[in-house]
Amino acid sequence: MAEKRRKPIWIFAVVSLIGLMIIIKIVQGMNNSVVVSSVVVQESTVEAYVDEHARTSLPHVYHVTMPMQGRILPLQVAEGDEVRKGQLVAKMEDLDWRDALLEVESITTTFENWLEASSAQLKASKIRLEFDKWDWERHKQLAQKSAISEREQRDTKRNYLDSSVQFESSEAMYYATKALQSIVDLLPGYANRNFDRTTITSPVAGTILRRHVWNEKVMTAGAPLLDIGNLSELEVTADILTEEAVHIHPGDKVVIYGSSLEDKSLPGVIRLIEPNAFTKVSSLGVEEQRVAVKIAFTDEAKKTIEKEGLNLGLQYRVRVKIITDENKKTLAVPRTAIFYDAEGEWKLYRVENGRAKLTVVKTGLTNDLQAEIIAGLKEGDSVITVPQSNLADGVKVQSL
Repeated sequence: MAEKRRKPIWIFAVVSLIGLMIIIKIVQGMNNSVVVSSVVVQESTVEAYVDEHARTSLPHVYHVTMPMQGRILPLQVAEGDEVRKGQLVAKMEDLDWRDALLEVESITTTFENWLEASSAQLKASKIRLEFDKWDWERHKQLAQKSAISEREQRDTKRNYLDSSVQFESSEAMYYATKALQSIVDLLPGYANRNFDRTTITSPVAGTILRRHVWNEKVMTAGAPLLDIGNLSELEVTADILTEEAVHIHPGDKVVIYGSSLEDKSLPGVIRLIEPNAFTKVSSLGVEEQRVAVKIAFTDEAKKTIEKEGLNLGLQYRVRVKIITDENKKTLAVPRTAIFYDAEGEWKLYRVENGRAKLTVVKTGLTNDLQAEIIAGLKEGDSVITVPQSNLADGVKVQSL
């Protein structure tokens, strides 16, 4: 009889415990809230920008090449050397041109002597012609008076004609020699010009960027020897997608940063947008149409580079943030706070009286971090920064 009485007591205890647990769960569910992260909306500056990989570059790289075919001697400079304008940087073997200068000098002297001899011969021929002409005219007058024989008259006339022919021949030789002399006079200039070319100097003051030749060798005219650039003119080149480049203009502000700058940010300005685009294959194998944009360091940036001792060189990798638009003193929220719904509207969740309030907003400028709100919010509103999947309109929330 005692065992039969205990059984209902245990059943009642178990049922009561289960009921109590159910009641606790219901109460907890009524009091539970979603934990969220939120911010208070304030006025801020919002920028629209293009962020892209870039590289340092120079507006001008001077290529020193072989001025003519010949043997180049070991170069006088190496990469990294600073050079002055007009400084000797390379030398060609000049023995052949030294010999050529001596030969040209000898040829010039010979022709000068030849021209003098032709001039003297011409003068002698002229004197002989004038005498024979006078002699013939005198004998002609005597022949009219029958004072001389006809034979003597013919002999003086023949002498006159021979002198005329000799004079014409001497004159022709003189002018031919003079013409050749004018050509020979050009040889010293040609030889000296090519001799001077065997000494190769730097066209500008700058730094040796690349040395193409190390050993003595025979090279053709135009073969590269050195690349020289002025690193004080260093700038940045970024290859920008054409659909983004249409929003960029000369004079736009740029922030230049990256590990090459030791994580410092330097100001820059758009100098040039090249008019000709090109096709570039991305790392994913997609053909992209891009255009080169040239960015100049500001004076402030150049002072920072010098002061901090940043060892920037040519073709160093950096990143650029090109500011295409900017609005100051405007309402802004984190970019992660807004989302585009199926109705084609931008929305976010406000925190109102401890609950999530789904709100339609109108956006302005946006970037990777911020979104400008031009309608739907007011300063001081609290906004959920990262809406969770279990968040809905009216759900009770608790801000961190």
